[in-house]
Amino acid sequence: MPFLSTPLTLSTTGSILGSAWVSGSLASLSICTIPALLQCGTTAEGLLKGWHLQYSRGLAHIPTTAGLIGLNYIYLAYHHHSLGLEWRGYATAAVTNLMMAPFTLIVIGATNNKLLGAVSGTGKPLSESVVRMLMVKWSQLSAIRVFMPLAGAVFALWNLLQ
Repeated sequence: MPFLSTPLTLSTTGSILGSAWVSGSLASLSICTIPALLQCGTTAEGLLKGWHLQYSRGLAHIPTTAGLIGLNYIYLAYHHHSLGLEWRGYATAAVTNLMMAPFTLIVIGATNNKLLGAVSGTGKPLSESVVRMLMVKWSQLSAIRVFMPLAGAVFALWNLLQ
């Protein structure tokens, strides 16, 4: 590992930890929160309320955090490249963090829209079995996102240790 200035090392370490935090946050939704909600034995309305609460909290923190981490990885890649140091791990980490947004919009968007429509009352009313099916689907698709920031942390750590 080449000598890195303390601010650069702190920036790198913060982004690696941030990527791991985002990954863990996403994992907790798919592994803990959704299964717990589904086991509550509540109505469709109760399931939708629980899903919407966790969705809103995640939406308030995860995209912004992942975006800022991705931008920092871009800075780290640029800075390392300008010094003639290995930079590709940071660039890859940036891509894996930032690709969560298009993945969410393209792959999970339709499921989000159905659930959000049912919560707000602007969409078609959903039966309890349909809500459960959509929540399971959402959980499975969201579980895929866990690996995006996790891969970012791994690539950035690899780059840091070069």
